[in-house]
Amino acid sequence: MNRFGRRPLVVTVALLGCALLGYELLPNDDKRIRARLEELCARLNQTKDASSLSSLQQYLASALLAQVSVHAPELGQDLEGVAEVSARAHDLLDGPPLSFALNSVEVKTSERLARVEAELLVSVRGGGEQRREVRHSRVRLAKRGSSWQIEAIEVDPIVPSEPEARP
Repeated sequence: MNRFGRRPLVVTVALLGCALLGYELLPNDDKRIRARLEELCARLNQTKDASSLSSLQQYLASALLAQVSVHAPELGQDLEGVAEVSARAHDLLDGPPLSFALNSVEVKTSERLARVEAELLVSVRGGGEQRREVRHSRVRLAKRGSSWQIEAIEVDPIVPSEPEARP
């Protein structure tokens, strides 16, 4: 390859490298949505007393749309609106300490709406009994300004599974 042929190739590779680096460093909607959901899990995990509950409730007021709906079999009934969701957050202090995490997150966005499919991992923290449940979940979000807010959360019932074989 002569000198004239290498120069356009080097310039092209350099531009592609810069474009790829820029894409990874600039926040995009998928990253913002994942960050929103990870922050929600982190806030739920930190709720241990009245002070952290108050912090969670303040976060919910900004992370959830006013008409949010939450469906999970354990709730007994669907929750509608930030006030109901915030009031039920108090239940985190009454039961055993729980830990929440998301796995296998798939984000699909279109304009100002997003749908997330994920596995919600719910674990009991501390104590003698350790238990972890995997729940298929769906979250709908709407973009308000530059921020994504949660519109609906649906958590499926626990799928019965066979116990792990132990040697």
